[in-house]
Amino acid sequence: MRARLGAGFVLVLSALALTGCWGYSEVNDLAFVTVAALDRAPSGGYRWTVAVPVPELVLPASLGGAGAGAAGAATRTNLFRSAVGPGPQAAAQALDDRIPREVRWSFADHILVGEAAARSGLRPLLEMISRGYRVERRASLYVVRGEAGAMLLQLRPSLDRAVTRSFDAVTRKNRPGTIRGVDGNTVLRWLDTPGTDPFLPVVTTAGEGSSVSPAPAGIALFRGDRLVGFLPPPLHHGLLMARGEAHPFTLVVPCPGETATAPGGGGSGDRTGGTGVSLQVDQDEARVRVIGPTAAANGAGGAGASGAGGVAGSAAAGSGAAGSAAAGSGANGIEALSGATMPGVRLEVDLAGVVLEWQCRDPQVDRRRIQAVAQAAARQTRGWIEAALARAAALGVDPVGLGAALHRQDPATWRTIRSQWRTWVRDLRPELTVTFHVRGQQLTVSAP
Repeated sequence: MRARLGAGFVLVLSALALTGCWGYSEVNDLAFVTVAALDRAPSGGYRWTVAVPVPELVLPASLGGAGAGAAGAATRTNLFRSAVGPGPQAAAQALDDRIPREVRWSFADHILVGEAAARSGLRPLLEMISRGYRVERRASLYVVRGEAGAMLLQLRPSLDRAVTRSFDAVTRKNRPGTIRGVDGNTVLRWLDTPGTDPFLPVVTTAGEGSSVSPAPAGIALFRGDRLVGFLPPPLHHGLLMARGEAHPFTLVVPCPGETATAPGGGGSGDRTGGTGVSLQVDQDEARVRVIGPTAAANGAGGAGASGAGGVAGSAAAGSGAAGSAAAGSGANGIEALSGATMPGVRLEVDLAGVVLEWQCRDPQVDRRRIQAVAQAAARQTRGWIEAALARAAALGVDPVGLGAALHRQDPATWRTIRSQWRTWVRDLRPELTVTFHVRGQQLTVSAP
């Protein structure tokens, strides 16, 4: 018994001797890169501009900091540094040498890419992400018209919000006024998927004076890893609707039987003044189907009413009619370069929205008027989708993944045109059916 107690005592002493902490780093000795901007340097290399939060500026005065957030003052809680190198990896190493702290790139959740750097290709940046592992693959990527570093230096988010949090708000899902975010891992996956071209959200600055925050400004289209063009608002909604990935947005259509006082389809779809019905589009489903060339002569018909509930059925007939009326406009069968008739593509988009405002001279809301609103919404969104597809086809890119659909659904045909897939996409005119369901058109005092 005494031997067991002695052995236990020795074991406890050994455990106490083994405990401890080593290899730690004080927060004040680290530099966490939260937002980074990549541009092409005038010398032909690359330039990194990074935002590094400073703990002394972020902490309040009661905890030993500088007390950021003083009333009436515009505070800057970040240090901005830049460095140039022949490549992104070398520029990052030069930046490490310039900052007198240990730089941690793994906290870079948002990377801005300048237009010149994007046009020269994303491959150097993607190699840094996938091979160097300094930046995590989950980091969101954005394109800036002009220099990304200059935009980063202009940002002064309101309410002392951190710069990285202001970018989180730009791509927050299921929130109106946002846009789909794309991370580095998604771009790598798209580049490895046959029949798909990447795209990235475009950001710009919004606000003035002491408050400047990032805001979405369309979508950048890529041919492989190189930027080739842009989709400005509201056409970026058209591309995302075609993919079934549209974030909630406001759509304003004319009142039934009335002439709009403002041009429809301008800007982001929002209109101020005049009469109109405001809808918040909050549901989007899209399907791409490869069809035979003989099917192009047949009407596409109305799309399924999946996702529509409540009173959506009252608007489904009108929206279906609008979709089928426009479906015959696309000639789908094309002649391949080899002379054989190629299959076509049918794109079916189901949208649903809730009525936000009914600013019409006639306040009456009935089934017939709701159907007219659904038809107008289907026509307007269809126009955006068609314009986005036409712009992408003119650039010879396929951000919707029509080629990927052919690869999955008809592998044999895909193997015959794989080398000339972009030519097929350029000449393709997909059949497009848009169905719009209107919900919540009646006032109610019941819980939603």
